Amino acid sequence: MSISSLVIDVDNGVSGRELLAALATDPRFTLGPADGTRHALVVDTPSSAADTEVYDWLQSHPGIRLVTLVRAYLDDEALPVGTAATYL
Repeated sequence: MSISSLVIDVDNGVSGRELLAALATDPRFTLGPADGTRHALVVDTPSSAADTEVYDWLQSHPGIRLVTLVRAYLDDEALPVGTAATYL
C-alpha cells in the first residue's frame, strides 16, 4: 500500500477542469481543499510502483502546471534492500 499527499497546481483552462472532474471520480484520489489553482490531493494505491505511475501521469498531464509531493507512506512488503529509493 502507498499513500501520498500532494499539492497540484491546475491550469485554469478546460484541461484543468477536466482533470479535476476525472480525479473526483477515481477511487485512488481524494481531493482536499483548494486555494486558487492549488489543490490538496491524496493518492492511495496498492504499491509504491503504482504510486510512482500515478505521480508520473499527473506530472505529464497537460492540465497540471506543478505537482508537489508533501509526504509519502510506502508499505510494500518484501522489497529488496535499496529498491525503495528508486521509487522516491
